[in-house]
Amino acid sequence: MIFNKDIAKKTAEVLLQVNAIKLSPKAPFTWASGWKSPIYCDNRIILSFPPIRNYVRETMAKHIERQYGKPDAIAGVATGAIGIGMLVAEYLNLPFIYVRPDAKAMAEKPN
Repeated sequence: MIFNKDIAKKTAEVLLQVNAIKLSPKAPFTWASGWKSPIYCDNRIILSFPPIRNYVRETMAKHIERQYGKPDAIAGVATGAIGIGMLVAEYLNLPFIYVRPDAKAMAEKPN
C-alpha cells in the first residue's frame, strides 16, 4: 500500500542506490513463506548507509505518528526488521519489542 507517492519514489530510489532491490525474473527468489517472486528487497542493507538509514527511520516514524498517533511501542519481526524497528523506536523514544517466528525453545527459570 502506498500512502504517499513522493515518499514511495524516493524510498525506491535510495533502495536502488544501495542495491537493496534484486531482480531475477528467470529464476525467482523463494521467500521464507515459500512464495516465489522475481523481486527481493533486502532492507537490512540500508543499515550500513547512515544518510539512507536516517531517511528511512524519520520517514517511517513520522508516517506512523501521522497515521496512527503515538504508539505504546514499536515491534519488528526477527530478524530482518529488528534493526529498522530499533531505529524507529529510538527516534520516537519508545520501547522496542521483536516478534519471533516460533516460541522460544528454552524459557528462563523463575527464581
